[in-house]
Amino acid sequence: MFFLNSEKYKIYYKDVGDKKDTPIIFLHAWGSNHHDFDYTIENLTGYRKIAYDHRGFGLSEKPNRDMSLARLAKDLKELIEYLELENVILVGYSMGAGVIYKYIDTYGNENLKGIVICDMTPYLLNEDGWEYGIMFGRFGREELLKSIASQFDDMKKAYLDLYIQINPSLEGKNTSVLKRVIEKDLSGNSYYSITSMWFSLCSEDFRETVKKIKVPTALFFADPGSLVNPKSVEYLKENIDNTYIHMFEKSTHSFINNKPKYFTKELEKFLNIIK
Repeated sequence: MFFLNSEKYKIYYKDVGDKKDTPIIFLHAWGSNHHDFDYTIENLTGYRKIAYDHRGFGLSEKPNRDMSLARLAKDLKELIEYLELENVILVGYSMGAGVIYKYIDTYGNENLKGIVICDMTPYLLNEDGWEYGIMFGRFGREELLKSIASQFDDMKKAYLDLYIQINPSLEGKNTSVLKRVIEKDLSGNSYYSITSMWFSLCSEDFRETVKKIKVPTALFFADPGSLVNPKSVEYLKENIDNTYIHMFEKSTHSFINNKPKYFTKELEKFLNIIK
């Protein structure tokens, strides 16, 4: 199904379950699509489950302008209004969690029952004493510029390099199959959307924003992790009033896709707490 946002872009969404049940909206990761949550949507019961493709990704329209976390947060708000949802639970994975941060920053906590932040630090760059950015301290402004330049130069190679950093076990292995997977992923998304959202993610600083969160919040992080330093949980716990924490042991940033049964089980535990 599609809805037309206020900028006349078509946004694809799927809506599963009884409309009388508590709604959960699932927000996918950077470079991905709503299929991140297929297992959870199929196996989680007792809830209305909504997953959608951010503009520029998946089956949603792919504009050559208007791409930022602010625009994606606006799409989320308009989807909630379009479906006339109340007491919504938001589940954001990676970039999807960044959209939640921006949503809170812009629209506050109104009409939210709870949120789930999956492996996303409130600030991606490591600078000025902040050690909880991505790549375990190795990613600053210089690295950001290089990463954007590499995406403009050769998106497939840049994407492969980042993919291996997120999944260190792939280092040194035959990447022919992985390259085919990446080509498939990239063919369904817009290069402009990928690069513009990478820039937007890295340019936003939500360290003060998280202090505005006033609803129960689950923090699901990978340990030892691969992209995000799991110690960023400490900052989030200190600055969000009501948190539920689960560390996915022996996991990388890809635990949503690699361990969907485990993720769904832990999500159910949090949902039972906030019923």
